[in-house]
Amino acid sequence: MSLATNKRPVRVPSEVGHGAETIVKLVEGGQEPPLIMIHGGGGAVRAFEPLRTQFKTGLWGIQITSETPLQSIPAQANFYFLKIKEQQPQGPYRLSAFSASSIILVCLAQAFEANGDTIIQLAFIDHFPAVFLCPDIGVHATREHSIDSPMARPTFIANSFRSVCDLTRRDGGGELPRRHELAQDLMNAFSGEAASDFARSFANTMEPYLGAVFDLVTGMSQDREPETLMDCLVTWMRSVKVAATLYIGSTGVIAEIPQHHREKWSDLGARRCLANVKVVYLDAGHYDILSNEQLIRELQAGFTTLAKL
Repeated sequence: MSLATNKRPVRVPSEVGHGAETIVKLVEGGQEPPLIMIHGGGGAVRAFEPLRTQFKTGLWGIQITSETPLQSIPAQANFYFLKIKEQQPQGPYRLSAFSASSIILVCLAQAFEANGDTIIQLAFIDHFPAVFLCPDIGVHATREHSIDSPMARPTFIANSFRSVCDLTRRDGGGELPRRHELAQDLMNAFSGEAASDFARSFANTMEPYLGAVFDLVTGMSQDREPETLMDCLVTWMRSVKVAATLYIGSTGVIAEIPQHHREKWSDLGARRCLANVKVVYLDAGHYDILSNEQLIRELQAGFTTLAKL
């Protein structure tokens, strides 16, 4: 596949997530395949701005638009698979996901491998699908209701949204007033109170997404016990054969895990789920991990020479 050689960052459209293209070419590369990164839970690629300004290799962002099917995670992943194929018909492929879209990345990798395509990079950034089954913060977090209760799904969504707000507050060392203001704005939007357009869009996108995550994870077995569902998740994920890397921020998602579970879940469940996974720990928060120099360097490792051609 021939890619343009202009390596200047491309301006991110202001209408991101509202009728824009599914694939946003943030940085045009050289001869190397671009790193294709899936949006976070809010569906937009604005958080990728630090990557856009510092990347020297090709970087494409995937965002939710009005066309995106949100009824299920497999449907969403298949839609992204087809959109990627339109832009890059042949591999090899470099794939990554930021935050809660980690579970979409698994479905996407499965689709490419089932199609006979070669994946040469698979990167999870400060999230991993097993987190959705982590005690006290995953689908079994509600103590008042069983997982089959009508309240289990909305409780999971509400708990997850509170976690997003916590992650937002902790970013930048937890001392940035604007991050606290944004967290409150997001919580206002989720609660139906006055909020900015951005916060309302974020909440309106994330709520159905989290519902689809709940449906996928809890639907893996009729036996809804935590260990049974985890075994099913492990079996499902181990169909992915390519080696993966998980980057964990020190004050990111791992800080949402209760201290008494922290040692067991120090890798977010990655080593249990994937036979070939490298875990990298970074001194970073959930969002500012995207400006971490080591992350930016490692995501491009082995491809910068081709980018200069």
